Amino acid sequence: MRNLRNSVSVGVALAAAGLVLNAPQASAEIGVRVVIAGGGLSNGFGTGCGYQVVANGNTGAGMDFYDNGVWFAATEGSPSPKTHVATWIPATAGTHTILVTQNGDAKTVVHTVGTGINAGSSCLVI
Repeated sequence: MRNLRNSVSVGVALAAAGLVLNAPQASAEIGVRVVIAGGGLSNGFGTGCGYQVVANGNTGAGMDFYDNGVWFAATEGSPSPKTHVATWIPATAGTHTILVTQNGDAKTVVHTVGTGINAGSSCLVI
């Protein structure tokens, strides 16, 4: 009976070790949000209007920013984690996937862009 308990204990320990080894590795999650810079006359995003992509990383590495697979900005690294900001000016109406990458980590956000009328400090989206 004692040998059975020892065998079960060893089996449980090996199974737990296997779960730990096969568990997904923690990564530096990038948090991203897109905000309308300077306000706006309507909700949404418009062509020709500038918006800030704000991304927070857990490392000091720089970030790259893409719109539908096309690179549009990069930020420099720093000795410690920081908030990265890039300006996004959508050129076409439709669905846009913003991708932010940092050291192999990535985060995407999807937004619909309408036709924008850039009024300088604000943007009317129609």
